[in-house]
Amino acid sequence: MKKLLLSILLLGTISLNAQYCLFLDIKAENPEMVVSALSTAMNTEWGKNIQGTKSLFAYAINGSTDSTHSLQICFPNEAAFEQAFMSYGQSLEAQLLLDGKLADFSVAVSQSLNTPIWYNGEDWAEDNVFMLYQMEVTNPSLYLKEFKSFSQKMAKKLGYEDSSYGLAYPIVGKNSDFTHFVWIGSPDIKTALSNTKKMFSDPAFAEFSKKVSGVRKVVNTVMSVRVMDF
Repeated sequence: MKKLLLSILLLGTISLNAQYCLFLDIKAENPEMVVSALSTAMNTEWGKNIQGTKSLFAYAINGSTDSTHSLQICFPNEAAFEQAFMSYGQSLEAQLLLDGKLADFSVAVSQSLNTPIWYNGEDWAEDNVFMLYQMEVTNPSLYLKEFKSFSQKMAKKLGYEDSSYGLAYPIVGKNSDFTHFVWIGSPDIKTALSNTKKMFSDPAFAEFSKKVSGVRKVVNTVMSVRVMDF
């Protein structure tokens, strides 16, 4: 965690008016102890004062990634992230828990700070299951145009207009395997699977895929399930 926070200090020089979500992906060798360590860390003064949402997700289906879980902390703005970063360096208790105890029960796989390009749904906390599509995108503006049109039509057709879905990219901690990712939120696993199956079989999906086939390549798909909020 300490190395991660130091590596993304450069965020302070970036001026973007957007949300930021910190993804700490780990391979949990003892999930119960990971939950215990994270719960204790988030109950410290540092954790309590984080200005943002704090959630643990399990990758129920993790595709080609080694990660089994993801700690996700989402900040409303740059100032909130800076406050968490600076105060972490001053909290020995939090550092001992996240750099020490957590590392005893898990292996760090990847870290990234992500920002949305476009999204629907103001409250991501209302969704408990997310389908994630990690992609290489060579023409972001074209892909965004087609994705916005397709996703809004599909959300209306399948009845998830109020769910969270959108397109994002890692602004810091870029993954060498993908440049962007799409997420689609659902209230539960059965809804996520049912809507995904319907989407893939819809003629509109085939049309959308044809339009973006030259500018994007899907490299991994993941089902992320909310375990708990802190």
